[in-house]
Amino acid sequence: MAFNYNSNYFIASFPNIYGNKSLRSPQIEVYDEIKKYFNSDYQNRNALVVLPTGVGKTGVIGLAPYGICKKRVLIITPWTIIRDTVLDSLNPDYYDNFWLKRNVFKVKAQLPNIIEYNGKETTYEVLNAANIVILIVILNVQKLQSRLDSSLIKLVPSDFFDMIIIDEAHHSTAKTWIECVNYFDKARVLKLTGTPFRTDKKENNGELIYKYPLSRAMYNSFVKILQNIKYVPDELRLTIDGDVSKEYTIEEIYDNN
Repeated sequence: MAFNYNSNYFIASFPNIYGNKSLRSPQIEVYDEIKKYFNSDYQNRNALVVLPTGVGKTGVIGLAPYGICKKRVLIITPWTIIRDTVLDSLNPDYYDNFWLKRNVFKVKAQLPNIIEYNGKETTYEVLNAANIVILIVILNVQKLQSRLDSSLIKLVPSDFFDMIIIDEAHHSTAKTWIECVNYFDKARVLKLTGTPFRTDKKENNGELIYKYPLSRAMYNSFVKILQNIKYVPDELRLTIDGDVSKEYTIEEIYDNN
């Protein structure tokens, strides 16, 4: 499969956003705020958007770069299930992808191409090939750790991405995420979350540019049922990088990150 890399893709494209009845009103509102913020003389390159689950966050991810990003976009998702949801929704090979389903574009030829970063399996030549229309890299946070040879930040230069979009951004105060954002120090950073705080009460670093209240989401039937389920295991222990010889508690993982 051959691609043509166009560094001006997000600026030169004409997505159908404003007045698009197939999009949800908060998606258009968020896009408008993102565009106004990053096209202004902003002081903080970290912009924070708070959206309840169910409002259409993946769609916001798909809209955010247009009219703003001048090169590539890096999308970071923290968990496999979220990554797969984003990847499937934005996969140009799926006719039911977000852009076509929501009438943002009419034909596949107008869509960006997505490459999922798979560590050593994805070479610099693949990422930087001149035959790529646009490169969106969706990866799990473990692929960012600088101590690993397969880390993305060891493969590409610091100006490789013009925008970083962090999904579930309440995880982004961890050391690994901060290291990644600091490495790509010229990129605009868009953080999306359902809560501005982590479970350890650390606040996200970012200028809050938009917040969609849960009450409004429920009023508009984006969120219909809330259910509080609590499950507390006797003890939860984790491994890192498949090394089963050493197990860690949640507290040790936080300290390590």
